[in-house]
Amino acid sequence: MSNKFADDTISTARLISFSDGVFAIAVTLLVFNLKVPQIPAANVHLLLPGLITAMLPHFTTYVLSFLLIAVYWTFHHRMLNLVTRLNTPFLWMNICYLLVIAFIPFPTALFGAYPHETFSFVFYIASMILVGSLSMLMLWYASHNYRLISKELPMAIVKYLFFRQFTAIFIFLLAIPLALYQLRWAQYYLFILFPVHWGTQKYFRKRSIS
Repeated sequence: MSNKFADDTISTARLISFSDGVFAIAVTLLVFNLKVPQIPAANVHLLLPGLITAMLPHFTTYVLSFLLIAVYWTFHHRMLNLVTRLNTPFLWMNICYLLVIAFIPFPTALFGAYPHETFSFVFYIASMILVGSLSMLMLWYASHNYRLISKELPMAIVKYLFFRQFTAIFIFLLAIPLALYQLRWAQYYLFILFPVHWGTQKYFRKRSIS
């Protein structure tokens, strides 16, 4: 009987289940940042359109954060599908990753509440960069020397996932100087991330079959 301590007492299926729960809670909490305006009944007809229009930054940030969490979820799901075994360092990396995912509703609420403050936007961007950095760290750790993945796995898949996160971080970094010039443009610029991800996927898929 081996006396070696086993790190893999948690299955990948259970890790995925736990992680999915945290992602689900994070996207659900986003909507709680959207507060229905409280208006006296006599003034609803007069004030409601203007108050809803004033909430546009909240709506935009909500949609952006929801889509970004969805992007991070798809990355996380694909990465864990590649992992065939677990160890303690990877488990704790995953916990730190989920810690930041669960935190995203706060910078979302902060930027929604202060849409004209550059600091709130940079704080939001920094949170997203942290998620992307942890994603790359987890992927590198799992794939380095095939530590937690199968040696039969094509490295092109790992390269695709790694490049996808690198691209996201690069786009986030470019948003910071743009925000110093025009904050509103910087926010809408972030939506370019989604067609870039789509184009990256198409490119790597085409290369894999050529």
